[in-house]
Amino acid sequence: MEKYRVTIEGRTYEVIVEAVGNESISEEPVSKEQPSEAPVLEAKSGTPVTAPLSGVILSVKVKPGDVVRRGQVLLTLEALKLENEIVAPVDGKVIEVTVEGRSVETGEVLAVIG
Repeated sequence: MEKYRVTIEGRTYEVIVEAVGNESISEEPVSKEQPSEAPVLEAKSGTPVTAPLSGVILSVKVKPGDVVRRGQVLLTLEALKLENEIVAPVDGKVIEVTVEGRSVETGEVLAVIG
């Protein structure tokens, strides 16, 4: 089995792919692993800023309406006992901040920049 990370419409998923050869394809899921129950928020328009790993949001440095530059710190995420700065991937205006002071999962949308 091979493990891959796939990004679809700004959301990242980890998938495990198993070669089945000439076996018939079943509609039943092969994996016994449960999908993440993390809340996922759709970005309506703009560039979603997603969590690179699971952790807890310690601080939010911006609010909707703020103008940000690429590389500017938006949030601080504590993961693996380290504080990670989450930065703006693009220049723009903060449309939405979806988290504050709670746990997040890998790939979860934290903010949207338009």
